[in-house]
This record gives sequence, C-alpha cells and structure tokens, in this order.
Amino acid sequence: MNPVQDFIAEQRPTQRQIMSVLRGWILDLGPHTTEKISYKIPFFSFYGTICYLNPAVNGVDLSFTQGASLSRTHKLIERKGRKTVASIRFHSLAELEEHEDELRLILNEAAILNQYLFNQKKKKK
Repeated sequence: MNPVQDFIAEQRPTQRQIMSVLRGWILDLGPHTTEKISYKIPFFSFYGTICYLNPAVNGVDLSFTQGASLSRTHKLIERKGRKTVASIRFHSLAELEEHEDELRLILNEAAILNQYLFNQKKKKK
C-alpha cells in the first residue's frame, strides 16, 4: 500500500468507506492525477493541487483548493467564508453515492480549471 491508502485504512469504518470511494473517483480523473500525504492528510494533484480529504468528527470533507473559482451552480459546495477553498462534507456512503453524478461533474470542472491555470502559468514563462 502507499501512504494515502495507509492513512485511509487507519480511519473509522464510515470515514474509511467514504474516503476510499472519493479517492477512486479522484484518481479516475486521469493519469496525471497523483496523491500524497501533506499536512497529515491526503492531497491530490492534477496539474497542481486540486483537492484534499479531511476526516471530520461526523464525516469527511472533500476540499477543493480552487473551490471559490468553481461554478456557483453546484449546490453541494460550501465556501464557509473562505477566499479560495471550498468543500463538501459527506456523512455516509449512501449520501456520497446519492451525489455521485454531481460530484463527478465538480471533480471534472476542478480538473479542467487546474489544467487551464497550469497552461496559463506555462505561457507566462
């Protein structure tokens, strides 16, 4: 196992289930997707850091590092007064699976945004 899988394996059962599914969906973004432990939690990159998983007392937060730049039509995303990060808290595997289609759209939008920002930085060099 890798460090992210080890981290997930150490979580409580509900968190472990949620994080395992989220990890799979994030890695489905494509071969440029990587994962690592940073600040003691799993971070995922796709042309730069795209999101991270943070276990909470009553669930798991999926936080997007460029969340404030994502479409405001996504009702799941909460900005909580933060300038750049936005997140979604999942309390159960059933809740996560209920929102799979919308969440995959959000993940794809975040990936497209990251790739665009990466290419813009590259042009400036």
